[in-house]
Amino acid sequence: MPGSSAAPPGLSEHDPAGLAHYLLSFRWPWRDRDAECRAVDDGLPLWRQILALVPQPAARGRALEIGSPPFHVTLLLQRLRNYDMTLTAYATDGRTHMSHELDSPEYGEHYTFRCTCFDIERDPFPYPDGAFDLVIWCEVIEHLTENPVHALGEIHRVLRPGGQLVVSTPNVTRCGNITGLLRGRNIYDPYHLGTPLGGSRHSREYTLRELRDLVAGCGFSVERAEARDLTPPAGVAQRLFRTFMYRMVAPLTGATYQAHLFLRAVRTTAQARAHFPPWLFAPAHLMLHSAPLGTRVVMGENDGGHTTFGWDAVRSDERRPASPRYRDIGPRARRSAGLARFPGGTGGAPQFHGVRGGRRMVRRRRPPFHGLRAGPPSARTFRRTGWRGRAHGRSAPVDLTIRATVPFQGPARRRRYG
Repeated sequence: MPGSSAAPPGLSEHDPAGLAHYLLSFRWPWRDRDAECRAVDDGLPLWRQILALVPQPAARGRALEIGSPPFHVTLLLQRLRNYDMTLTAYATDGRTHMSHELDSPEYGEHYTFRCTCFDIERDPFPYPDGAFDLVIWCEVIEHLTENPVHALGEIHRVLRPGGQLVVSTPNVTRCGNITGLLRGRNIYDPYHLGTPLGGSRHSREYTLRELRDLVAGCGFSVERAEARDLTPPAGVAQRLFRTFMYRMVAPLTGATYQAHLFLRAVRTTAQARAHFPPWLFAPAHLMLHSAPLGTRVVMGENDGGHTTFGWDAVRSDERRPASPRYRDIGPRARRSAGLARFPGGTGGAPQFHGVRGGRRMVRRRRPPFHGLRAGPPSARTFRRTGWRGRAHGRSAPVDLTIRATVPFQGPARRRRYG
C-alpha cells in the first residue's frame, strides 16, 4: 500500500472542506463523480468523528480495519494517523482477497488497497495473537446477521494488551427512527440485491446501553461511549422535536436519541469472554450453541460458549462462594462444571460431574478420567491441563479450571469408565 508518510500540505482533520477536497481528488475506473460527491458530503461528519476517537501513537503502530471498502476512512487514517493499515472485506462470491486502485494526480498519490476477505461472524481472523495496536470496527456491527460475540472474541485475540478498539454504528433509538414510526413508515433497511459485498444491509442496530454492555461483557474496558448527532436539524420542526426528546424524554427514560453511537475500548490482560446477553440472543436457542473462544476455561468466569444444554446460569451464595456453573440433579448430587465442544467435532470435551454419595469425580470423554474425593471446605481450585482441542482453527491444550462448590481433597483411587 505505497504512499508518502507526510500529510498533504494544508490537510488537517479540523478542515472539513480540505478533507472533502482531498477525498474527491481520487479517481478509479468506474467512479461516478456525482455519487461520490454525495457520499463524501453525507459521510464526512461521521468519518471525522471516527478520526477523533483514534489515538495518535508516538511510534508507528499497526491497525486492523474491519470492513475497509469504500476506503474513505482508510485514506484519512493513513494520512493523518501513524499506523500501518491492514484491510479486510467480505465478498459475496467467496473470494479470499480483493484489490482496489486509487489515484490522485492532484496530490501525486497512488494506492493499491488489498483486502483479506473472510466472514468475521464465523471464521478465525487470519492474524496471530496480539498482532495489532488498534482495531477499527466502524459501520460494521449493524450489518452482522448472527453472532457479533465471535467477532469481538477474535478482535480481543488479535489486539495486544492495552490495544484499542474503536466502534461506530447508527443508534436504533435515533429521532429519525422515532418520527418514521410515528408516521407509519418502516425503519428497517431495504434489501441490497446485487451488491458485491456481503452483509451490506443493516441487520440489527443497537442502543448505546446495549453496545456498551456487549463490548464490556466480552472482556474489554470501555473508555468512552457516547451518542452524537452528525448534522444540524433540518428546519424548525426537527429542531423542536430533538429538543423535546433530549431535554424532556431522555431524563425520564435514560435512553439516547442522537443519530450515531461511538465507543472506544481497551483490550485488558484478562482473556476474552463469550457474553451472550438475553436481549440479543434468544436463550432457548442459545442453550444449543457451543463455540469456545479459547482453550482456557474457568467455570464461573468465562464458561459462556463452552457449556451448552443442561447447565444453569452462574449463581453464588454462602455455600458456593466461587460462583461455578452447576445444575441441581438431586439432594446429594450436583454438577459443578461443563461440557466444552470444539469446532469441527475434533478434540477433547471435558465434562465434570458431581456424583451421588458424596464422591466427586472428574470425567473426560477421552482419555479416561480420575476419581477425586470431596473434602472439607477450603479455597482450593482444581485445574486440569493437557487435553487436546481445537480453538481459533488450530489444535491446542485445553486448560479447564473449576473453583469447586465442595472443594477437592487430593486424588482418590483411579477408576476407569467406558
